[in-house]
Amino acid sequence: MATKIYTITILLIIVLTMTFSTCRKGGLGCANTVYNFQIAAKIRPNLDSIHIGDTIWIELNTSTNLTDVVSNKIINYSGAKNLGTLIGFGDYSILNNPVPSANNFTTILIKGKEINNPNKLQVREYLFEEQNDRYILKLGIIANKKGIFGIGLSNAQNVYRASDECSKAFFNIILQDTRQHYYLNPNINSSNTDTIKPTGSYYFKVY
Repeated sequence: MATKIYTITILLIIVLTMTFSTCRKGGLGCANTVYNFQIAAKIRPNLDSIHIGDTIWIELNTSTNLTDVVSNKIINYSGAKNLGTLIGFGDYSILNNPVPSANNFTTILIKGKEINNPNKLQVREYLFEEQNDRYILKLGIIANKKGIFGIGLSNAQNVYRASDECSKAFFNIILQDTRQHYYLNPNINSSNTDTIKPTGSYYFKVY
C-alpha cells in the first residue's frame, strides 16, 4: 500500500506539473547528485474538511545543516540558490484523476519567494527563504470553491549552491506531523492509510 500511495502522490505531481523549474537553473554542466536529503513541511489546521474562505497553512522550517540519507553525515548545505517546491492542486470532485485547480485557491505568501511558472493554471512554484541558518516557507491557501481537493508538494532536484554548483543535492519533501487524509483520494481504498510512511500529498474537502 505504501508503494501504491507513493505512486499516486507522484502521479498527482506529474499530472498537475511540468518538470520542476529548478532543474533548469545554474550548474547545467554538472549533473552529479552528491547529496540526498529529506526535509518536512506541515499543514495546519490539520483537518479533513474546511469551509470556503478558510485558510490552510503550509509551513516548512528546517536547518541548513542536513543529514545525508546515504552517508548519514551532517552537511552544511547553506546558500542554496534554487531550493523550493512546486505545489500542484487537483480537484477530485468529478473524476478520479485530478483536474488542475490552482485557480480555485487564493495564496498568501508570508515567507519564501514565488516564481513565475508558465503552468500557473495548474501549479504554484516557490523558493524557500534562508534565514538564521534555516530554510523557511510559510504559505496560506484560501479555498474559493467547494469540492474534494489534493495538494502535492514536489521534491527538489539538481539543487546547487552559489559556492559549489557541481555538488548538487536531491531533496525529498514530505509532510510530517500531518494527517494526510488519503481516504479522500478516490484512488485509495484503505481507511487506515494515514498511518503509513508520509508523502508530500494532502487531501481535504471544502464545503
